[in-house]
Amino acid sequence: MLKKVLLASALGAALFTTSLAQSAVAAEAAAAKAPTIAVLNLQYIMTEIPQSKALQQTLAKEFGAREQELQKMQQEGVKLSQDLAAGKYKGDELTNKRRELEQLQADFRLKGRALQEDQQKRVQEEEREVMVTVQRAIDSIAQERGIDLVLRGEAIAYTISDLDISQEVIKRVSADKGSKK
Repeated sequence: MLKKVLLASALGAALFTTSLAQSAVAAEAAAAKAPTIAVLNLQYIMTEIPQSKALQQTLAKEFGAREQELQKMQQEGVKLSQDLAAGKYKGDELTNKRRELEQLQADFRLKGRALQEDQQKRVQEEEREVMVTVQRAIDSIAQERGIDLVLRGEAIAYTISDLDISQEVIKRVSADKGSKK
């Protein structure tokens, strides 16, 4: 009976020692490979890269004529509204000018809404392309530096500047010749 107790105790001690050794090895491995973290400010990157600045110029050219047309319509509406308020028109002419103002306002709203929708669609299309380039830069920097996790700085309460890779991303994206500028 004593043999069985000693054998069970020896077996238990061996298992305990083995599990302790495995725990120590696992702890050492975890400590040796702590995750490497980087932070970036995506909003800052998007305002600083030349592709975004070129995008603004492209969109201004593309939609400039329509924006000017809306400004002209607005000026006409303001002038007509002021003339109506000043009592410049009488009788049938007053009725016609009121209808003209209502039509001008309806056209302005319709064209303004269409312009806004078209601009929003184009901005999203172009920003999607720029974001692909930015993401490629982030991925390559992370691989080169062995970074395990890249966090957006806007979501972090505190970080140190040594972790920020925003400038490096800007340089990499700025040098990317394959993207739109």
